[in-house]
Amino acid sequence: MRNWRLLVGIVLIGAVAAAGWAYAQGRGGSGELTGQDIAEIERLYYRYAQGLDFQDEELYVSAYAEDAVFTTGAGEVWEGHEGLRARFRQRPGAEGTGITHVTVNIIVKGTPEGAKGRGYWIVVDTLQSPPAIVGHGHYFDTFTRTADGWRIQTRGSMRGWSETRWATESRSTAW
Repeated sequence: MRNWRLLVGIVLIGAVAAAGWAYAQGRGGSGELTGQDIAEIERLYYRYAQGLDFQDEELYVSAYAEDAVFTTGAGEVWEGHEGLRARFRQRPGAEGTGITHVTVNIIVKGTPEGAKGRGYWIVVDTLQSPPAIVGHGHYFDTFTRTADGWRIQTRGSMRGWSETRWATESRSTAW
């Protein structure tokens, strides 16, 4: 009788463990994010900005997935790490320009494919006295989990505020 109870206990523990494992495996497609996921995704915004501001091409590119696509507010499209490197090298603003990217009000949400996020950006010229805002807008991004962690899969950038674009983008998506 005692062996039978032990066997039932082991089977029940195994069943609970298997159910927990199955639930954890399904989380990846459910759109649920952990606090660690959100923090890692938010850091991508900062790696991107600091890569630009400190002229660090590797830091900039490391925020993106290998097959990422970045579409600027002007409609320019840069694809993959090589395309992003080309964009980095061709952008205006060489070292010493005093340009600082500030990204704020970031929101991140899990999706069945990974995650999406949006954040405001402000570009400040710190060489002017007093420092002056020289650009502003928002990013709208998708993220994917890679073997190296979360990365930007797609990035769009909108300069300024377009009433039509803002209304369509923010109201059609349940944030």
